[in-house]
Amino acid sequence: MLERGSPRAVVIGRWGAAFSLVIAAVLAGGLIRVYPYLLPNRLPGLILYELGPSLMLAVAIGAALIITRDSSALGARARLALFSLAALATGAIVLAVEFNDALRGQWM
Repeated sequence: MLERGSPRAVVIGRWGAAFSLVIAAVLAGGLIRVYPYLLPNRLPGLILYELGPSLMLAVAIGAALIITRDSSALGARARLALFSLAALATGAIVLAVEFNDALRGQWM
């Protein structure tokens, strides 16, 4: 059992928050791509549609790097690679779930 405020609990909390930010950014970017009609019309909507997912992911990965800065023996490049792989895996899972029927060859 983890005690509140213990070093292990702090590390788990920091890394959990960092991975949650990255996963939430991937999911929010997917929502922007799936539901573009919810965005405002004209230029702001186009900018959010085109740049929104990548900007959210970049900000989330940057925040994850900052959150895990003090609690990690890993260097910045290793943490960047780790969070990028987490984003890639989450994106692959989202695409696999979204296009499940198409990937199995079942077309409607």
